[in-house]
Amino acid sequence: MTHDRTAENEQLYRYEITAALNAVVRACQDVVSDHSHRGFWIPRTSSDQTTHQDLIEAARRDVLNRLQVAVQCAETVAYAIERDRQHQPNRPTE
Repeated sequence: MTHDRTAENEQLYRYEITAALNAVVRACQDVVSDHSHRGFWIPRTSSDQTTHQDLIEAARRDVLNRLQVAVQCAETVAYAIERDRQHQPNRPTE
């Protein structure tokens, strides 16, 4: 692999991981803006009759599932980059 191609791949890797992490940050921002007040989670189902199960379901729906998907996507990108990097022929040692 030529030096130009290696540099091109490195730039592509930087773009991919940056985009993936930006998606995680945006997901966090969306959760904060949509489901919190002054930095604390405010479930939409909150009332005196809300059960612990209602809160668990709201937490998963509003926060946890959303963030898990974003983080898993970022992890997938990172693993794919690492795997691709390991399988490149004639890569220079760093």
